[in-house]
Amino acid sequence: MRCLVIGATGYVGSRLVPRLLAEGHTVRCLVRSPDKLSRTGFADRAEVLCGDLTDAAATAAACRGVDAVFHLVHSMDGPDFADRDRVIAETVAAATAESGVGRIVYLGGLRPAGEATSEHLRSRTEVGEVLLAGPVPTVVLQAGIVVGRGSASFEMIRHVAETVFGGPLALPLPDQAWNRVQPIAIADVLYWLAASLRLPAATNRAFDVGGPDAPTYVDLLRGYSREAGLAVALTVPVPVSVPRLSARAVGLLTPVGRALAAPLLESMAYELVCREHDLAALVGQPPGGPTPYADAVRLALAEEGPAGGAPTDPAGSGPPELVGEDVEDVAAPAAELWAVIAGIGGDEGWHTVPGVWELRQRLDGLLGGVGLRRGRPARLAPGDPVDWWRVEELDPGRSLVLRAETRMPGVTRLRMTAEPTGAGTSRYTQTVTFRPRGVAGRIYWYAQKPAHDLVFGVTARMIADAARRRSAEA
Repeated sequence: MRCLVIGATGYVGSRLVPRLLAEGHTVRCLVRSPDKLSRTGFADRAEVLCGDLTDAAATAAACRGVDAVFHLVHSMDGPDFADRDRVIAETVAAATAESGVGRIVYLGGLRPAGEATSEHLRSRTEVGEVLLAGPVPTVVLQAGIVVGRGSASFEMIRHVAETVFGGPLALPLPDQAWNRVQPIAIADVLYWLAASLRLPAATNRAFDVGGPDAPTYVDLLRGYSREAGLAVALTVPVPVSVPRLSARAVGLLTPVGRALAAPLLESMAYELVCREHDLAALVGQPPGGPTPYADAVRLALAEEGPAGGAPTDPAGSGPPELVGEDVEDVAAPAAELWAVIAGIGGDEGWHTVPGVWELRQRLDGLLGGVGLRRGRPARLAPGDPVDWWRVEELDPGRSLVLRAETRMPGVTRLRMTAEPTGAGTSRYTQTVTFRPRGVAGRIYWYAQKPAHDLVFGVTARMIADAARRRSAEA
């Protein structure tokens, strides 16, 4: 089948296109930024058209010659997002009718019972109604929170849990956090989208889709914390809801911007659960059945399959990381700089403040860690120990990544890179990343940051000096 995907660089679209291609469909993508699409890895297997959905002529041209259109665009980036999405829906409805498209598939949101709803949910419902009212048969899939790396809702859950939920203190939450919601794994979303192409040609209706669980928002945080190995905080309901203030806090604690967080948080005021499961009777369940929330989180944390990262995912998607970096310009060839990097540890030492690592490792030994384990192989390979570190990545002549094996509330990685900058000159880049576990991890990072900056700053300068000396002696 010939398919047009609108929103191919978005979270769902960037994962749907490879699935459609794998199932043998021909795919066309209408995008505003072809450069962004080029990072996906499938641009050379799909037809790419550049255009804006507010341009009726460009949208109609994109629809010509296709059998089905997947509409996966939601604005939510400003106060007038509902108006923009309505206009776009009207444009798509007219363009598909003019071009003879046989089916529209739209991914919307679950609807709360009753009339009251948030602006975000009301907008998604309105878009679906505009498309259903048009002459082209439309399948509207109504989903709740999508679980997978890069999903805005999931990243909010992840970063709130990692930052403030995974601690020993009582955490006050608005009583709306005890409302139920039915999350769905991204793999299941992709299955239902692709399976919609198998429905009878005249099908024109909305379907609820979700996972097998309907936990509360608090349970989503607790479930994430359990799968991530975090402490589960005691939660206290507070009968006050301040979405704008909460959105500001979420904007500070997570990579999800305040403009996007606010409408998502407003939706917490409503229970969002499936009220029917008719689609499964028509096209069958996903292989293995709907994915439970715990399994969906586990897949997202392991970044397996579509639950993993994509090049077009928003910045900050994935586990929270605290980063420190030192850069030194080196008056020596990159080969000499690399020789120093590749020889670090063991008898050569760590090129830093004398005694500091010995003290740190003695303390680690007292805590049951690797302690003063010393030594390294003559030639490094991934998986090799280097004192209290482990080689995680190795690009000979260019970069070395080590993972610390000391006891700490998080995971530390050290990346050392040698880059040529000219005849006989190079640049040394040293990046330390720390993935904290809960509140304790953040306290640990900021408590030791002054000493960390001193020790690793000295390391960067001494490695650069050692490379200069090697070059001078050569």
